[in-house]
Amino acid sequence: MAQRLSEEFGQQFVVENKGGALGNIGTDAVAKAVPDGYTFVVGTPGPHGINQFLYKNQPFDSAKDLAPAIVIARVPNIITVSPDVQARTLKELIDLVKAQPGKLSYATAGIGGTDHVAMELMKSMTGMDILHVPYRGSAPALTDVVGGRVEVSSDNLPAVQPFVEAGKLRALAVTTTKRWPELPDVPTVAEAGVPGYEASAWFTIAAPAKTPREIIDKVNASVNKYMSEQETIARMRKLGSEPVGGSPEDMARLIAEEAEKWKEVIDFAGLKADQ
Repeated sequence: MAQRLSEEFGQQFVVENKGGALGNIGTDAVAKAVPDGYTFVVGTPGPHGINQFLYKNQPFDSAKDLAPAIVIARVPNIITVSPDVQARTLKELIDLVKAQPGKLSYATAGIGGTDHVAMELMKSMTGMDILHVPYRGSAPALTDVVGGRVEVSSDNLPAVQPFVEAGKLRALAVTTTKRWPELPDVPTVAEAGVPGYEASAWFTIAAPAKTPREIIDKVNASVNKYMSEQETIARMRKLGSEPVGGSPEDMARLIAEEAEKWKEVIDFAGLKADQ
């Protein structure tokens, strides 16, 4: 996206990675930046919706301190199991967990990510009692599931798909409302026995609040154009994401809906992040 915007506007868009605190550090830097149209943030459900319920002292208010520009893409999560697990469908996994409450565990890339809250949402809808094992990133989490040290994985599709295609993990379901085109035989969670279930990661572009609307609209128009091109769609699907697009108002609605949903899940699970 940075490359495309650089070409479109004739100015270099530099990607500056500011990791930490589930996205709060980088997002806070943009929330406090001068609203002159030269600083944007690529956002995720964490800083836009989830983190405010995990952290006692959130350093910014995304609804007040950021101006929505556009939703770039959605990314499915995928539920997989080690080949040794005696469950070939999601329903069989749910039954297995219920037969052994508290005995099985699931791995994620860390506390509070969409992979974590997506599984907690499933627990709240099914009554499963399965232990969460957080790791520092997807690589060690998936390594332990492949090795059979943890039975189940909940993770973003791009990290997991190579293991599924190589036969090292068994895919049971994707968390979006539609099947993933690259894995057409893998059902959605709703199809596989949990009606009404939906969860996904997403990526957005936002600017500091009070950034002129005309600048927001220019970025929105450029990204929408890029998202509609067949080459872009094919490339993003290969990377494990689905282009979205839409208006700044569409992005604001998505954030509000997701925040409401994840608050209920976080309250149900009693989740807290370290300060």
